[in-house]
Amino acid sequence: MYLLQKSLFSFEQWLEIEPSERLELFFAALDLQQYAVKFSNSSPQSAKPINREAILRALLVAPLEGISTFTQLHNRLDSDLRFRYQCGFRVDKRPPSIATISRVFNAVVDKDLAKELFIDLVSQCKDSGIIDGTHLAIDSTAIGAYELS
Repeated sequence: MYLLQKSLFSFEQWLEIEPSERLELFFAALDLQQYAVKFSNSSPQSAKPINREAILRALLVAPLEGISTFTQLHNRLDSDLRFRYQCGFRVDKRPPSIATISRVFNAVVDKDLAKELFIDLVSQCKDSGIIDGTHLAIDSTAIGAYELS
């Protein structure tokens, strides 16, 4: 059985939202501070503090923006001041390096924060009535492989 997931916005509503405002709407629904604190560096010997919440925002929005690598994410943050600002970085400072983005991503994975964030977001959607939680959808997209013909 195929179930079509309901959209949060109609196609017409989505077209009315300016592309520059879409990230603001996305981030307005998320409180990421509680997650950023869980992987902050408590060592007083670190080189300089980084905004882990901003990196987490950038990592979350990257797939929405068609960004699939840390290098692409760094380049976008470096070249697009509006994107950098919307993610929560200062525009008068350089964005974090590719290595820093990678380290934060690894910390998110190692501490199971992605799973925790996903569960919290699903719970928020249930509480808000966006989803009812009675259906489970599993993606069964075919993955191309090296097939011999």
